[in-house]
Amino acid sequence: LAARDLLARPAPRERPMPAPRPARARVEAPAAGERMSVAFALQTLADVRDAHDAHDVVVEEAPSARPVMQDYLPFTCSGTFYTMDSGGLGYGMPAAVGVALAQPGRRVIALIGDGSSLYSIQALWSAAQLKLPITFVILNNRRYAALQDFAPVFGFGAGDLVQGTDLPDLDFVALAQGMGCRGVRVADAARLRATLTEVLADAPRADTPVVVDVEVA
Repeated sequence: LAARDLLARPAPRERPMPAPRPARARVEAPAAGERMSVAFALQTLADVRDAHDAHDVVVEEAPSARPVMQDYLPFTCSGTFYTMDSGGLGYGMPAAVGVALAQPGRRVIALIGDGSSLYSIQALWSAAQLKLPITFVILNNRRYAALQDFAPVFGFGAGDLVQGTDLPDLDFVALAQGMGCRGVRVADAARLRATLTEVLADAPRADTPVVVDVEVA
């Protein structure tokens, strides 16, 4: 009955988008051997998305990257961005599955922090079983950065070890493959654009989710 009542309600009016922010200066690629910055990774994702369709849906759960995302991955179309409330960890990956089910044929990009992904990594299995062509972009900085950033609030001093917040040696490609998804790792900034272009171009015709493990600083 509740679902029937919700379906009977008129769709909410689309709110106008705010004026776009001034464009940020372009981020340069890192030197050889250095990890790429989150800003460079998101700038590249924005370039690839916009070259195809700015109406792609992004579902985001990368708390420590969000301020950077607001500068380098802008959204100019209503209904193209879904995120979590503060503290609502574990939302992003299953939410991407829900969005893909609700909007078949639409390209869905799940932008997820490596730490956030571990709250609901089993959503990869659901996406694979349902043959949803979601592109899961994992920003992999090998740590729970948000918890480390909050550490001073809880009395940690500069340089103090915050136990349990490092995430070394997680193999997201193996995790993806073990749950029925395709997995790709990108450590070289020079490969990121080509990898995202290929994965997102294939998404409308694919029936297998893809995990892109992007190693960032």
